[in-house]
Amino acid sequence: MIVQSLVLASLLLAAAPAAPPAGAGTPVPAPTQLKEIGRVHSTVCVNIVVHANSAISSALRNDAMLARTVSRLRNADLESSGLGMERGISDLDRMAGALNDDAVHGEGEVERLRAIARQTKDPTRKAELEAFADALGGALYRQKTVARDLGGFVAYLEAREMSAKPDDKIADAVRPDTTQAAPLTRATPATALQDGSPNDMALAAAGDFTTRMQDIARDEGAAASHVEDAVSGC
Repeated sequence: MIVQSLVLASLLLAAAPAAPPAGAGTPVPAPTQLKEIGRVHSTVCVNIVVHANSAISSALRNDAMLARTVSRLRNADLESSGLGMERGISDLDRMAGALNDDAVHGEGEVERLRAIARQTKDPTRKAELEAFADALGGALYRQKTVARDLGGFVAYLEAREMSAKPDDKIADAVRPDTTQAAPLTRATPATALQDGSPNDMALAAAGDFTTRMQDIARDEGAAASHVEDAVSGC
Protein backbone atom coordinates (compact mmCIF):
# COMPACT_ATOMS: atom_id res chain seq x y z
CA MET A 1 0.00 0.00 0.00
CA ILE A 2 2.79 2.42 0.89
CA VAL A 3 4.58 1.62 -2.38
CA GLN A 4 1.38 2.31 -4.34
CA SER A 5 0.94 5.62 -2.54
CA LEU A 6 4.50 6.65 -3.33
CA VAL A 7 4.03 5.75 -7.00
CA LEU A 8 0.76 7.71 -7.19
CA ALA A 9 2.34 10.73 -5.54
CA SER A 10 5.28 10.62 -7.95
CA LEU A 11 2.93 10.42 -10.94
CA LEU A 12 0.94 13.36 -9.61
CA LEU A 13 4.07 15.48 -9.37
CA ALA A 14 5.32 14.48 -12.81
CA ALA A 15 1.98 15.15 -14.52
CA ALA A 16 1.31 18.50 -12.90
CA PRO A 17 2.14 21.75 -14.71
CA ALA A 18 4.60 24.21 -13.27
CA ALA A 19 3.27 25.92 -10.16
CA PRO A 20 2.44 29.64 -10.36
CA PRO A 21 4.70 32.18 -8.66
CA ALA A 22 4.59 32.28 -4.88
CA GLY A 23 1.89 34.54 -3.54
CA ALA A 24 -0.45 34.08 -6.50
CA GLY A 25 -4.08 34.16 -5.49
CA THR A 26 -6.36 31.16 -5.70
CA PRO A 27 -7.76 30.97 -9.23
CA VAL A 28 -11.50 30.89 -9.67
CA PRO A 29 -12.93 28.69 -12.43
CA ALA A 30 -14.35 30.50 -15.44
CA PRO A 31 -17.92 31.65 -14.66
CA THR A 32 -20.60 29.22 -15.75
CA GLN A 33 -24.34 29.46 -15.98
CA LEU A 34 -24.85 26.36 -13.91
CA LYS A 35 -27.30 27.00 -11.10
CA GLU A 36 -30.20 25.26 -9.46
CA ILE A 37 -33.44 25.07 -11.43
CA GLY A 38 -36.43 27.08 -10.20
CA ARG A 39 -39.73 25.57 -9.15
CA VAL A 40 -41.90 23.80 -11.70
CA HIS A 41 -45.43 22.45 -11.50
CA SER A 42 -45.51 19.44 -13.81
CA THR A 43 -45.28 16.17 -11.89
CA VAL A 44 -42.83 14.75 -14.43
CA CYS A 45 -40.61 17.80 -14.33
CA VAL A 46 -40.68 18.04 -10.56
CA ASN A 47 -39.03 14.62 -10.46
CA ILE A 48 -36.40 15.78 -12.94
CA VAL A 49 -35.74 19.01 -11.08
CA VAL A 50 -35.35 17.33 -7.69
CA HIS A 51 -32.59 15.04 -8.93
CA ALA A 52 -31.02 17.67 -11.20
CA ASN A 53 -30.82 20.23 -8.40
CA SER A 54 -29.31 17.68 -6.04
CA ALA A 55 -26.60 16.84 -8.59
CA ILE A 56 -26.01 20.52 -9.35
CA SER A 57 -25.66 21.33 -5.65
CA SER A 58 -23.05 18.59 -5.26
CA ALA A 59 -21.05 19.92 -8.21
CA LEU A 60 -21.19 23.52 -7.00
CA ARG A 61 -20.17 22.57 -3.45
CA ASN A 62 -17.22 20.73 -4.90
CA ASP A 63 -16.27 23.79 -6.97
CA ALA A 64 -16.01 25.79 -3.76
CA MET A 65 -14.15 22.99 -1.99
CA LEU A 66 -11.70 22.69 -4.88
CA ALA A 67 -10.88 26.40 -4.67
CA ARG A 68 -10.20 26.01 -0.93
CA THR A 69 -8.14 22.88 -1.57
CA VAL A 70 -5.91 24.67 -4.10
CA SER A 71 -5.41 27.52 -1.64
CA ARG A 72 -4.53 25.07 1.16
CA LEU A 73 -2.03 23.25 -1.06
CA ARG A 74 -0.35 26.48 -2.12
CA ASN A 75 -0.01 27.65 1.46
CA ALA A 76 0.87 24.29 2.97
CA ASP A 77 4.00 24.05 5.12
CA LEU A 78 4.65 20.34 5.32
CA GLU A 79 8.35 20.44 6.12
CA SER A 80 9.26 22.88 8.88
CA SER A 81 7.57 21.06 11.77
CA GLY A 82 5.78 17.88 12.72
CA LEU A 83 2.75 19.93 13.70
CA GLY A 84 2.62 21.54 10.26
CA MET A 85 2.74 18.13 8.59
CA GLU A 86 0.00 16.74 10.83
CA ARG A 87 -2.27 19.72 10.22
CA GLY A 88 -1.66 19.49 6.49
CA ILE A 89 -2.52 15.79 6.44
CA SER A 90 -5.67 16.37 8.48
CA ASP A 91 -6.92 19.27 6.36
CA LEU A 92 -6.19 17.64 3.01
CA ASP A 93 -7.69 14.32 4.10
CA ARG A 94 -10.89 16.09 5.17
CA MET A 95 -11.04 17.94 1.85
CA ALA A 96 -10.50 14.77 -0.17
CA GLY A 97 -13.31 13.07 1.74
CA ALA A 98 -15.73 15.95 1.19
CA LEU A 99 -14.92 16.10 -2.54
CA ASN A 100 -15.42 12.38 -2.95
CA ASP A 101 -18.67 12.28 -0.96
CA ASP A 102 -20.28 15.08 -2.97
CA ALA A 103 -19.07 13.65 -6.27
CA VAL A 104 -20.43 10.18 -5.48
CA HIS A 105 -23.76 11.65 -4.34
CA GLY A 106 -23.99 13.76 -7.50
CA GLU A 107 -23.20 10.80 -9.73
CA GLY A 108 -26.02 8.85 -8.11
CA GLU A 109 -28.45 11.65 -8.92
CA VAL A 110 -27.17 11.79 -12.51
CA GLU A 111 -27.90 8.07 -12.88
CA ARG A 112 -31.46 8.74 -11.73
CA LEU A 113 -31.77 11.42 -14.40
CA ARG A 114 -30.56 8.97 -17.03
CA ALA A 115 -33.21 6.48 -15.89
CA ILE A 116 -35.86 9.19 -16.26
CA ALA A 117 -34.55 10.07 -19.72
CA ARG A 118 -34.92 6.45 -20.85
CA GLN A 119 -38.62 6.60 -19.97
CA THR A 120 -39.26 10.05 -21.44
CA LYS A 121 -41.57 10.10 -24.47
CA ASP A 122 -40.79 13.63 -25.66
CA PRO A 123 -37.76 13.18 -27.97
CA THR A 124 -36.48 16.74 -27.44
CA ARG A 125 -36.65 16.55 -23.67
CA LYS A 126 -35.14 13.07 -23.74
CA ALA A 127 -32.14 14.23 -25.80
CA GLU A 128 -31.62 17.36 -23.75
CA LEU A 129 -31.91 15.49 -20.46
CA GLU A 130 -29.37 12.93 -21.62
CA ALA A 131 -26.99 15.69 -22.75
CA PHE A 132 -27.42 17.48 -19.42
CA ALA A 133 -26.74 14.27 -17.48
CA ASP A 134 -23.68 13.44 -19.56
CA ALA A 135 -22.13 16.90 -19.16
CA LEU A 136 -22.83 17.18 -15.44
CA GLY A 137 -21.76 13.59 -14.92
CA GLY A 138 -18.47 14.47 -16.61
CA ALA A 139 -17.89 17.36 -14.22
CA LEU A 140 -18.65 15.19 -11.21
CA TYR A 141 -16.34 12.46 -12.47
CA ARG A 142 -13.51 14.94 -12.86
CA GLN A 143 -14.13 16.12 -9.30
CA LYS A 144 -14.03 12.54 -8.06
CA THR A 145 -10.68 11.94 -9.74
CA VAL A 146 -9.31 15.04 -8.03
CA ALA A 147 -10.51 13.61 -4.71
CA ARG A 148 -8.84 10.29 -5.53
CA ASP A 149 -5.52 11.92 -6.42
CA LEU A 150 -5.64 14.21 -3.40
CA GLY A 151 -6.23 11.12 -1.27
CA GLY A 152 -3.16 9.54 -2.89
CA PHE A 153 -1.08 12.56 -1.92
CA VAL A 154 -2.38 12.32 1.65
CA ALA A 155 -1.41 8.63 1.70
CA TYR A 156 2.08 9.58 0.54
CA LEU A 157 2.38 12.15 3.34
CA GLU A 158 1.19 9.60 5.90
CA ALA A 159 3.72 7.07 4.63
CA ARG A 160 6.41 9.73 4.93
CA GLU A 161 5.34 10.36 8.51
CA MET A 162 5.55 6.65 9.30
CA SER A 163 9.09 6.56 7.94
CA ALA A 164 10.21 9.17 10.47
CA LYS A 165 12.94 8.14 12.87
CA PRO A 166 11.56 6.72 16.16
CA ASP A 167 13.37 9.36 18.22
CA ASP A 168 11.73 12.10 16.12
CA LYS A 169 8.29 10.72 16.93
CA ILE A 170 9.12 10.50 20.63
CA ALA A 171 10.39 14.07 20.63
CA ASP A 172 7.22 15.29 18.94
CA ALA A 173 5.05 13.41 21.44
CA VAL A 174 6.73 14.79 24.56
CA ARG A 175 7.40 18.34 23.35
CA PRO A 176 5.36 20.57 25.75
CA ASP A 177 4.87 23.56 23.43
CA THR A 178 3.60 22.26 20.08
CA THR A 179 3.36 25.77 18.65
CA GLN A 180 7.17 25.88 18.70
CA ALA A 181 7.72 22.50 17.09
CA ALA A 182 11.27 21.88 15.93
CA PRO A 183 12.06 21.27 12.25
CA LEU A 184 11.64 17.74 10.99
CA THR A 185 14.80 15.67 10.75
CA ARG A 186 13.67 12.91 8.44
CA ALA A 187 15.99 10.47 6.69
CA THR A 188 14.74 10.91 3.10
CA PRO A 189 17.67 12.10 0.99
CA ALA A 190 17.56 10.24 -2.34
CA THR A 191 13.85 9.45 -2.47
CA ALA A 192 12.87 12.98 -1.48
CA LEU A 193 14.92 14.42 -4.34
CA GLN A 194 13.35 11.99 -6.78
CA ASP A 195 9.76 12.43 -5.64
CA GLY A 196 10.05 16.11 -4.79
CA SER A 197 9.77 17.64 -1.35
CA PRO A 198 6.30 17.64 0.24
CA ASN A 199 5.94 21.40 -0.23
CA ASP A 200 6.98 21.18 -3.88
CA MET A 201 4.57 18.32 -4.46
CA ALA A 202 1.76 20.31 -2.84
CA LEU A 203 2.44 23.22 -5.21
CA ALA A 204 2.51 20.85 -8.18
CA ALA A 205 -0.79 19.32 -7.13
CA ALA A 206 -2.30 22.80 -6.80
CA GLY A 207 -1.26 23.57 -10.37
CA ASP A 208 -2.66 20.30 -11.66
CA PHE A 209 -5.99 20.76 -9.87
CA THR A 210 -6.26 24.33 -11.18
CA THR A 211 -6.05 23.02 -14.74
CA ARG A 212 -8.70 20.43 -14.00
CA MET A 213 -10.98 23.09 -12.52
CA GLN A 214 -11.09 24.72 -15.94
CA ASP A 215 -12.21 21.44 -17.52
CA ILE A 216 -14.85 21.04 -14.83
CA ALA A 217 -16.14 24.55 -15.50
CA ARG A 218 -16.47 23.74 -19.21
CA ASP A 219 -18.48 20.60 -18.42
CA GLU A 220 -20.73 22.56 -16.09
CA GLY A 221 -21.26 25.23 -18.75
CA ALA A 222 -22.26 22.51 -21.23
CA ALA A 223 -24.71 21.08 -18.67
CA ALA A 224 -26.22 24.52 -18.10
CA SER A 225 -26.86 24.95 -21.82
CA HIS A 226 -29.23 21.95 -21.76
CA VAL A 227 -31.18 22.76 -18.61
CA GLU A 228 -33.93 24.86 -20.19
CA ASP A 229 -34.85 22.32 -22.86
CA ALA A 230 -34.59 19.43 -20.38
CA VAL A 231 -37.51 20.95 -18.41
CA SER A 232 -39.28 22.59 -21.36
CA GLY A 233 -43.05 22.49 -21.23
CA CYS A 234 -43.13 22.10 -17.46
